[in-house]
Amino acid sequence: MEERMRWPTTGVTTERPDGADAPGGGPDAHGELAFFTDDGAHQRLTVSHREEVPAPDREPLRAGRLVLGTGWKVVQYRLPREARDDHRARDRLEREVGAGLAVSRAYRGAPYARLFPRLAGYHLDTEEPFVFYRSSRGTPLAGLAGRVDVRDQRTIMGDLVLAVRLLEAVGIVHRGITPHGVLWDGERVRLPEPYTATRAGLPREPLGAAPWAGPEQREGRGEADPRDDLWSVAQVMYHLLTGRPGSASGPHRDLAGRPALAVLADAFAPRAADRPRPAEVLRMLNRPDPLEERPLPPDPLEADRRAFDDELARKRRALGLAPAADGDGYGNGYGNRDGGGYGGGDADDDGFGPRVRRGWFGGRGRRR
Repeated sequence: MEERMRWPTTGVTTERPDGADAPGGGPDAHGELAFFTDDGAHQRLTVSHREEVPAPDREPLRAGRLVLGTGWKVVQYRLPREARDDHRARDRLEREVGAGLAVSRAYRGAPYARLFPRLAGYHLDTEEPFVFYRSSRGTPLAGLAGRVDVRDQRTIMGDLVLAVRLLEAVGIVHRGITPHGVLWDGERVRLPEPYTATRAGLPREPLGAAPWAGPEQREGRGEADPRDDLWSVAQVMYHLLTGRPGSASGPHRDLAGRPALAVLADAFAPRAADRPRPAEVLRMLNRPDPLEERPLPPDPLEADRRAFDDELARKRRALGLAPAADGDGYGNGYGNRDGGGYGGGDADDDGFGPRVRRGWFGGRGRRR
């Protein structure tokens, strides 16, 4: 059965969040927050509590813990008005929203949806653009290094590889998988929010720290590849098993003596092209690939979306604006899929016809 958001039942209206009442991306004078849901619906909830919290690695964005409606706890990231001229930060926030929506809409209701943070709301066409997620429970893997039993090691490894495989299927490279961001709740892992995500095949930009990011990613060489994330998984698992960081340039010298990491041995290759595909590693782990029998259908609007990206990029050039980061347009490929993208227009009308909602793991799309 398809998972549905359990919205609080008080303090909710369905007015269009045009930003007029809440120019700062926070609660307006009436203590309400207007936003789009991951379904593209317009919502407005009362804000009963707001607490600023640190936002490490996400500057200049600011983070806050919010309680909405009748007790719905979320974590919000917003671009403050004093940083509104930071086009790089704006572009990255747009890509984050796009990646979150792509994952949510492809795998909603799937048993593996819990591998990803749940994007619950966003608003990009406001003075302080923002995104927020449902609060996640779990312990960062960095705090468990050297203390996880063999059974849990296998589960964590399989979940991480599966998550990379599922991201690959929707054309996303996460680029932010580290032991400090991945959570473990005793049953399943959860990836960090996709705030560094990009589209597979776009030029790499220098990003990430050793050893969690591979050499090509750190140096900004070549094109983003899902196997960039597989390198990160291998390094996270090495740290989890040993309590130490691995080698930043390739396999650690003691890797041969660690049979638990044998299936990831080739994932430590310095070049993405020399690493296995995520589906291959799943087979070696005897984990089923849920997309093997039911692949995601091709996006029927992909050509139009790319044309939309190209046209917006042309307009940016004509206006003398800097190109979007990673060479991506405001549409971000996956960013405007299924409506509700940049511009804050009707979420069901992106200019390319009816929206298609996909069922999880290749379930038949349903035109609404």
